[in-house]
Amino acid sequence: MIEDAIALALCALVLYGLDQVIAKAVVRSLDATSMVAVNLVVSLPIFVFIFAGAALLWGEYLTHLEYVLYGLIGASTARGGFYIYLEALERGAVSLVGSITAAYPALTALLAITFLGEKLGLLSYLGISMIIASMAALSFTHRDTTEGVTRFSRSSLLLSLATFLSWGVGAIFIKMALEGIPLISYLGLYVLVLPPIGFVYLRHKRASLRTLFPKWTVPIIGAIVVAELWQLAYFAETAAVSRGAASVVFPLISAYPVVTILGARAFLNERLSRPDLVILGIVILGIIMISVE
Repeated sequence: MIEDAIALALCALVLYGLDQVIAKAVVRSLDATSMVAVNLVVSLPIFVFIFAGAALLWGEYLTHLEYVLYGLIGASTARGGFYIYLEALERGAVSLVGSITAAYPALTALLAITFLGEKLGLLSYLGISMIIASMAALSFTHRDTTEGVTRFSRSSLLLSLATFLSWGVGAIFIKMALEGIPLISYLGLYVLVLPPIGFVYLRHKRASLRTLFPKWTVPIIGAIVVAELWQLAYFAETAAVSRGAASVVFPLISAYPVVTILGARAFLNERLSRPDLVILGIVILGIIMISVE
């Protein structure tokens, strides 16, 4: 019988992959700022409800303050990285943006080895090296393309790498937090994280109050679907991490670009240049090597 952590990780994998395809379709009609605003309005009530349940475990917070700090850092990097990801998605192809950001377990694994004392086998080391080398190669091969090949701008690349760093570092803090406080307590911390991060972002983008309460349109409905799917995927991810090893769960979830690429080719008609396809294949191969170790 399949382990709970693996089953939850596979659910997160599918949800994240589908969510990226829908997000790219929606971002054609809505900008990233509007999607962040919708995400904030939709997500905050959910976490208020979770926080109410977590309040029953307040004693856990008082006796494990260091884990609360880890949780706050992990939650901040997870949500902040998602906002940066939406900015990258607005500027580039979902196939490439999704693949770069999905490679964050390579960084997480390196940090886990260095600071948490986790051990990895030869396949994992090779997979991590392949992923990092592929991203470096992508920075040299990306360009404005012609004749039906998807454009991948420099700003999209930089934002994708920023997301990669945010999620890669944050995953370590999420794992450390879940070793000391219950899952519901960690998720409840989002009540303290969402408002400041969301409003700082919206203020930076000079968003108006109307952005938080837009008219009910098809793109807005799509943005709500994106927010809810991402939320469900994140719940599955954190639940998987709380039950299994980070060195297995995070690499497995990071294989979601396979779902994204298939969806993008089927529904968004995205095409990639031949060098980008080769690099993309190496990234996915590296993810698989980490996952099967």
